[in-house]
Formats: sequence, C-alpha cells, structure tokens
Amino acid sequence: MQRSLVFASRQRLATLAIAATLAATLGGGVSSVFAADAGAAPQPESERVLSGDQIQQRVWGHRVHGAMANGQSYDETYATDGKIQGDGYTGQARIVDDRMCFDYGSDSVECYGVRAAGDDRIEWLQQGEVAGEGVIEAPNQ
Repeated sequence: MQRSLVFASRQRLATLAIAATLAATLGGGVSSVFAADAGAAPQPESERVLSGDQIQQRVWGHRVHGAMANGQSYDETYATDGKIQGDGYTGQARIVDDRMCFDYGSDSVECYGVRAAGDDRIEWLQQGEVAGEGVIEAPNQ
C-alpha cells in the first residue's frame, strides 16, 4: 500500500512537470507566432528609417562614401551646417520632411530618405526603394 502512494505522488509530480513544460513551450510558441504575424516586433535601431533630426545627428559632420544604384560612386563630407564637400565640387544639404536634400547648384535638387543599415552604414531611399548605400566615417579618415 505504501508503495502505490509513493508511485502515485511521483506520477503526479511527473505529470505536473510535463504540463508546465508543455504550457511554457506552447505559450512561447503562440506568442512568437502572433508577434511575427502581426509585424509588431520593433525593428532594430540599425534598420530604421531616420527622422530629420536623426539624419543630422548620424550623417552631418561626417564623411560618407558609397555608391548609388546607377553605379555612380561618391565620397562626400557633410559639415554640421549642411555644406557638402566632394572631390572638386561643393553643394548644400537641407533636411526637408525627414529627407536629406542635395543641392549642387543645378536646377535639380534630389531628396532621399535615410535608413540605418548598421552602426556605420546607411541606405539612401527614394519612394521606399534603396537608391544607394554609404559608409559613415569621421571626416578626413
């Protein structure tokens, strides 16, 4: 008789342990599925489209070099006042509606959204599509 009581107690403990493990597994799995489906998981800081203030903080006062989607490479320094210095040319940048706009003295001003693509990388966006990429460095590196 003693033996069956001990067995019954152990069986209940084992059943509770299995139930707890199953609940934890299903609970985590269900919430993960809902989060993925809802798209509610926040984007990492390194993959966010930047606001105008964030563009100024991250890009201005730095050298950025990279290439545009059309294959044209660039290497420019953006002063904290928005002045652009390239190899043999200058220009002026402005922030308009959370986009960085480039004026090189022609009739055309190009504006791009900026998305962080890592700690020192950015992507230039036009109509939500990547139009170029760049690496951010301290000036004169």
